[in-house]
Amino acid sequence: MKAAESQQGISRFGSWDVAIFSLLRAARSSRFVADPIARSSATPVELQSDPASWDRLAPTSKEDVLADQRARPPYGSRPCLPVKSIGLIVESSGSSGSDKEIHYVGRQDMARIRRSWAEQMRRLGISASDVVAFTFPIGMSGGGIKHSRAYEELGAKLLRIAHLSTEDKLSVMAYFRASVLVATPAYLDRLAFAARETGKALHDLGLRKVLTATQSVTVEWVRGIQESAGVKLYEWYGTSSGLAAFTCSEGMVNSRAGRGTLHWGPASALIEVADPVTGACVADGEKGDVIGTPLFSQAEGLFRFRTGDEVTFVAPGACLCGSSEPGIQNGTVRRLDDMFKIKGSNVWPSKCESVIFGFDEVEDYRVRIRLDDDRRERVKLEVRTSVAPPDLAVRIEDSLRRRTGLKFEVVVRASGADWEQSTSGEAGKVKRWIDERSGASLQPPPRQTDRENERAPTRRAQPRIGHRAGTPRSAPTSATL
Repeated sequence: MKAAESQQGISRFGSWDVAIFSLLRAARSSRFVADPIARSSATPVELQSDPASWDRLAPTSKEDVLADQRARPPYGSRPCLPVKSIGLIVESSGSSGSDKEIHYVGRQDMARIRRSWAEQMRRLGISASDVVAFTFPIGMSGGGIKHSRAYEELGAKLLRIAHLSTEDKLSVMAYFRASVLVATPAYLDRLAFAARETGKALHDLGLRKVLTATQSVTVEWVRGIQESAGVKLYEWYGTSSGLAAFTCSEGMVNSRAGRGTLHWGPASALIEVADPVTGACVADGEKGDVIGTPLFSQAEGLFRFRTGDEVTFVAPGACLCGSSEPGIQNGTVRRLDDMFKIKGSNVWPSKCESVIFGFDEVEDYRVRIRLDDDRRERVKLEVRTSVAPPDLAVRIEDSLRRRTGLKFEVVVRASGADWEQSTSGEAGKVKRWIDERSGASLQPPPRQTDRENERAPTRRAQPRIGHRAGTPRSAPTSATL
């Protein structure tokens, strides 16, 4: 059975029979899985015989996972296989801003994930002939390592360039004629701008496709980047718990100039898009919370997991590609817990606020996330205080850097009148965090003409694209293949 029908439309889709089999098998070995069944109004027999009973299975939350890990570190009571059979351990970025979920995948399932992700890349036209410039760090998060293994499966060459400067990234990409780039929208914007500073578009370096994730963007921004950089944009969605969806061949902007679709395969996950208040499945074009059951997960019992991600549901057959697979709308995924993605890191305002108000001198604050003239992500924090010790800004900046790993530009305002004027129009909204990267602020500058390029002043010396400064032109770069 592939889908369960609701009055609102099909917004639960996946191999339900596989999910039920996995649930009942996991419950025999994992208390973490057995407890939600015991709390549910549906019996195991009903779950096994009636797809509609799936709604009555108590969902699992991130708080449940974290509590389980704290009670029985490091894996909790979720393992359904011996530890020796685990092939991969991944961490979330921290669902509460500090604690991190631990998830794990068995060796056999990791091989299936590798093939599944590779097949998604193959649908986008990525093959063994491609060179992939990968700007995400390959650390404890799941996305980096899964991407890496998918490209190995395809035979594509992976340039692991996360550690390089922007200019050196461009040089490496040009040297190896990278045809695919993987980057966040904000960093893609930065790379495109840096390339234009040298008089080139990303297309001129050999780039043809870009895979991006982690940040909501406008259709206008996607069109602008595609036109100015000469590349086609695709997106993927992934969670540390093992859920994944990928843009189809239509791309982030489809052939009718509308938003594209991220599809998930029924063999890899049973995903529900539900109203976060009522729990009812949403209809095509409506927003809802992603509740997912990864089906490549024999090692870890995780069923009806609330991700906290709000998405716009796309019903099967609604995408212009004609696929019978359902999906979610490109460029609109956002967190329901007020998390911001900055320089690839998850930042929770509540955690920052506890640091800021930990200083007795601070009365109020405002944060602006923006792109500077060089398209770098910047975070400016303004604090209001009646008493301003000379080292207050430095102490706040140091504390925030230790908590988040990011640099905040801290400005202390001791004048109430100055504060009210600088935040005019915001106080009534009680909105302390302003993200100026989206929408118009993510629009790339218009493409310069050759005449404008000739007279445009250069702010600083730039290395020649394809030739890193300080190395002979024939020398190999320091990228890791």
